[in-house]
Amino acid sequence: MMNKARFVLIFASLFIFLVSSNTYAGGWATPAVPTHIEIERGGGFLVVGAFGNAGTCTIGNKFYVKIDHPQYDKIYATVLAAYMAGKKVRPYIHTCAPVTWHSTTAVTYNIMTRSGALYIHD
Repeated sequence: MMNKARFVLIFASLFIFLVSSNTYAGGWATPAVPTHIEIERGGGFLVVGAFGNAGTCTIGNKFYVKIDHPQYDKIYATVLAAYMAGKKVRPYIHTCAPVTWHSTTAVTYNIMTRSGALYIHD
């Protein structure tokens, strides 16, 4: 009987861990027109607009794409085209991380990772 209770406890703990881990998985940002694009000295680029805070980071309404992103050039071209045309973009945000060019390591920004996506909207 003790083994069954132990199994239920372990299973319940694992379930709670998995469910709580998914709450930090990020999500879709609010579609918004980029109002400012900043290429940051060799690290990546920051996009400013009314994007909300999909990753629940300490700074919202901005997202960052690191230069080592495999589609860095394509994402930058899409964001720049949207900026110039006044179109909205909608990134999928997976994580929060510091962008030390802009602030201290205690401040985090929405980061678009290689597992993310970017849509352009009317």
